[in-house]
Amino acid sequence: MGKRVKWLVMIYLSGNNNLSEECVFALTEMRRVGSNKDVAIVAQLDSSVYSNQPLVIDKDETPGSTRLALDRAAALTKLKRSKAPKRKALSYADEILEFVKGCLDDFEATRYMVVLSGHAGGPAYDFLRRTLRGRTDSLSMPELGRLIEKINYLPQLSGGKIDILGLDSCLMSTAEVAYMIQKDVKVMIGSEGFEPMTGWPYKIVLEEVLRLGLRPGGGSDDEVKGLARSIVCDYIKYYTDYQAAAVSVDQAAFDLSQTVILKQALRVFSDLMVNYLNNKDSAVRNALVLAHWEAQPYLNEQYVDLYDFCERLRLCCPARLADVHSACQNIMNVLRSSAAERDPNLPRDRHDPDLADEKFREIKDAFVLRSCYSGVTVQYSYGVSIYFPWANDPANPDRLKNYGKLYLAADSNWADFLTAYLEETKREMRPGRGPAKRFAQQQLSGLFSANIGFASVRNSGNDRNSGNDRNSGNDRNLSNQIGSMRNPPTEFADCVCEVDAPRAGKPSQKAGARKPGQTAIASSYGPPKPVKRK
Repeated sequence: MGKRVKWLVMIYLSGNNNLSEECVFALTEMRRVGSNKDVAIVAQLDSSVYSNQPLVIDKDETPGSTRLALDRAAALTKLKRSKAPKRKALSYADEILEFVKGCLDDFEATRYMVVLSGHAGGPAYDFLRRTLRGRTDSLSMPELGRLIEKINYLPQLSGGKIDILGLDSCLMSTAEVAYMIQKDVKVMIGSEGFEPMTGWPYKIVLEEVLRLGLRPGGGSDDEVKGLARSIVCDYIKYYTDYQAAAVSVDQAAFDLSQTVILKQALRVFSDLMVNYLNNKDSAVRNALVLAHWEAQPYLNEQYVDLYDFCERLRLCCPARLADVHSACQNIMNVLRSSAAERDPNLPRDRHDPDLADEKFREIKDAFVLRSCYSGVTVQYSYGVSIYFPWANDPANPDRLKNYGKLYLAADSNWADFLTAYLEETKREMRPGRGPAKRFAQQQLSGLFSANIGFASVRNSGNDRNSGNDRNSGNDRNLSNQIGSMRNPPTEFADCVCEVDAPRAGKPSQKAGARKPGQTAIASSYGPPKPVKRK
């Protein structure tokens, strides 16, 4: 039986990559607060120097004390491992699970908080990317889901759910991640967009936990939700100072007990849109494209804020299509609550909770507990993003297929909607000569993932996005990337570019020759027309 506390906070720092320095900084920030009799804080650092080294966080702000504490802990870990029977190497997920098991053996708590800190690229990519023995290692989204489930069913929790799961990473505040873990977690905190390299301000976050630790039993469920709201607000206030460096951030907290009704609202929307798209309804198609264009984007426009997209679709869709407006309002009510949608300051033509279907008309408890932002690039973040690419990248043809295997993508039919949308909005190949052609898959890398953001937006290498998107490297600059055309054709035919096509029974002209009065450049639609001269 471990030491009894009210809160046990377990923080895994995936720093065997370019986040090593930031992970050490995080440890020093934690040690400015430290554990006490009510709250136990344990971190595990994985870096090129310390391989999965756990450390109980005691308060000590002395310069150099963090290194000494790590060295002492590493010596004890080495001794402990030398006495343990040898076993095969653990998987990445099992390394994290072993860390949590060790914490639960040492401390018995009423409330549990798990924070996973590292690189991420959202539900369409992998999580906690690191370098291990010369190769890249990461967790897939299904592996992350299974890890959280295993943690929840450890004997100490017995399926009672993790109170708070914090994702100190880029692009993880998504509907897909929330639905994947909703049976094992009560409250989730994450960011829709990019996080700065420095990540969470752990001193401020842990001070909030210590305050709640003073409450009987570590606080009620409602107070736990209040803690999550405070963490979001503190994070945004902390990074408000960084507006001086043109940094934009967002963060949100979810009440995962409302995840199933969000899935149901998404399914109503998906089924309706698939029906319209399959019937070639141009009004709905055009409204979807315009709403997609205007809505708050993330990661080179591969994700979109779900609430903002629905609000834009209500704006762009003709009023006569009442079922589309209702399907959008269903989702908006679930995300923010019906009461929030009745705010008299909101325009009624885009916010009318009574327009929702009966099941979603009176939503009391919002899915989003709190959503805040700082800076220009993420100002229309309302808390929940969802995968919504402009095209199925031919350089990664299995991405959409693999995405469709995620629980939310399948259960809400969102993957079916994406398939129908991408097929209906894909531009046809330009007519030309001969059969259709394709570039080899490896030659397409980067052509369909242009970075169409503000110049000051931090991206791969300067934040916690793992750089899953492929970018420059196959050409000399970014000038050939697909930018303004969002869903371009993936095949092409040769251009008809001869000055004059050969005629039967007559010798053809020499290459480059020109008839008098003809232009030098031919149209791909046929031979050039004579030019009248004065």
